[in-house]
Amino acid sequence: MKENDVGIEFIGRQGFDAVYEKYKNLIFQTAFLYIKEWYAAEDIMQETFLRYYIYMEHTRVENTKSWLLTTAKNIALNYIRDNSRSTVLSMEDEEEGVYGSGEGGEEIFFDKLWRREVLLAADTILDALYRRNRRWYDAVTLAYCMEKPQKEVAACMDMSLESLQSMLYRARNWIKETYREEFDHIHEA
Repeated sequence: MKENDVGIEFIGRQGFDAVYEKYKNLIFQTAFLYIKEWYAAEDIMQETFLRYYIYMEHTRVENTKSWLLTTAKNIALNYIRDNSRSTVLSMEDEEEGVYGSGEGGEEIFFDKLWRREVLLAADTILDALYRRNRRWYDAVTLAYCMEKPQKEVAACMDMSLESLQSMLYRARNWIKETYREEFDHIHEA
């Protein structure tokens, strides 16, 4: 099978090695751009090429570079999503010492209960947003959860700043309309 992007015949390992050598730095840089962690970016690069190796045995890849970039981006975004959830949800375990000794047990209990509700609501909303529109989820996660500058997020998502801002506006409105009760309940507490 002929590979258009690289101009080589895929005959097992040789074709894969040529693609790996040509794109390994680009895929690593893409992963690192999203997550800013060296070792995790290396893992994402390896996972991307593993998936490519498995995929190329069964299917013809028309545009290798595009396929690799899209796969690396999706793996990186899943990594961000999974790790942001585990970090947020593990905050409950690390709250010792957050409360001053002057607060009563009842006050601490209700504060922890409120924090748990906020975290569960955020997790529910992010899950629903991911199912509704993955581009919205990517934009919201990068801009609001990871607090990356909107210009950087727009560049990562290969879109203009105005388009990103419009997408974030639509995503916020969808969240507000869909989760109005949870949103109001959290702000009332």
